[in-house]
Amino acid sequence: MYEKVVLTFIFVFLLIISYSIFMGTLDIRSYFFPHLKSPTLEPAPCSPDPPLRVYMYDLPRRFNVEMITHRTASESPVTVKDWPPWPDNWGLKKQHSVEYWMMGSLLHEGEDGESREAVRVFDPEFADAFFVPFFSSLSFNSHGHTMTDPATEIDRQLQVDVMEFLTKSKYWQRSRGRDHIFPMTHPNAFRFLRNQVNDTIQVVVDFGRYPKGMSNLNKDVVSPYVHVVDSFTDDEPEDPYEARSTLLFFRGRTFRKDEGIVRAKLTKILSGYSDVHYERSVATGENIKAETRHHLVAFLMPL
Repeated sequence: MYEKVVLTFIFVFLLIISYSIFMGTLDIRSYFFPHLKSPTLEPAPCSPDPPLRVYMYDLPRRFNVEMITHRTASESPVTVKDWPPWPDNWGLKKQHSVEYWMMGSLLHEGEDGESREAVRVFDPEFADAFFVPFFSSLSFNSHGHTMTDPATEIDRQLQVDVMEFLTKSKYWQRSRGRDHIFPMTHPNAFRFLRNQVNDTIQVVVDFGRYPKGMSNLNKDVVSPYVHVVDSFTDDEPEDPYEARSTLLFFRGRTFRKDEGIVRAKLTKILSGYSDVHYERSVATGENIKAETRHHLVAFLMPL
């Protein structure tokens, strides 16, 4: 058990080092010889960075929560008082719900004394970034997942309308959208007008279906899929780690974009261990229900 933990740690550690060297962000000398660093280069003690100040546009509910509640379309923006819960029975849609959680986080101010990475500001003049609360992934799943007309018309029109709204904003015009944040975790999100938001900061899960000029690590943020299987919480309180018989659990696609290089490598490294479950499968509603019933999930890797 412990040998496998060490093996996994070493692999992840080497992967991070290789990636960091490639991106030019790792200073090997400072990591392994901290006492040899020049005193003149030591940063002065400073207070924690202030939270990111985010201005969130007030968009009508048809661009976001109306796709969840299915009520009569309202032009008034959603508030924290009528913020709807995420439906329990939406299965695969949940994996692309980052847009929902990001908007909800900005709406909820948090408890007193709570440390936050981002806070909402109501004066755009004081904003560091601008959040566009358009649920583009949910729009595709709700209105355009067949990718055939006329079923996609609502999804296309929402994209047209949100861009018409934004291009009238002086803050969009000021930066051409470079400081605007669009959650687009579904690879087909915003597919009709994607070329109009190339300069924006996009929250994605991978870069598999778009040219580097549209999505890349220089400007975009990679977020994990939201887990669609309930986490295992019924641990023994005294020793929750020893009580588990599974070190690592994965059931999903092992071959993906770019030939699934990372997952294929993990398949070779992790095969043959009795306490590692690494299985090729497809994310379907039935498979998700089966995993939830068995409560087998120890660790899920959405690579």
